[in-house]
Amino acid sequence: MADRSSRLLDRLRDAPAQVTLVALVLTIIVVIGTKAYTGRGTPLRGGLPSGHAAVAFAGWMAATYVITDSHRFLISSLTFIMALLVAQTRVESGVHSALEVTYGGLLGALITLVVFQVLA
Repeated sequence: MADRSSRLLDRLRDAPAQVTLVALVLTIIVVIGTKAYTGRGTPLRGGLPSGHAAVAFAGWMAATYVITDSHRFLISSLTFIMALLVAQTRVESGVHSALEVTYGGLLGALITLVVFQVLA
């Protein structure tokens, strides 16, 4: 069993797409779990944290890790601006407060950072 787990981790280390998918799925699970724990919002609408912001900032962090060429700064900057726009639309539409999108953004970015540090 330990040998099988070791082989799985070795394959994930060599595959940024799979690591990104793990980070995004883990982010969604943590968001839904947090909403269930706090009782604020439904799994797919409103509440603490913002799932849209969490996934957007997780995408930003993943893009920053995956890109390795000379365009890293440009792509990271553009995906960060896109994540900010997602967060802004959630606040402007009245679905979330600024605190909820901030928490979601931090949650998504930190989960992805940890996943990439551990698996990549």
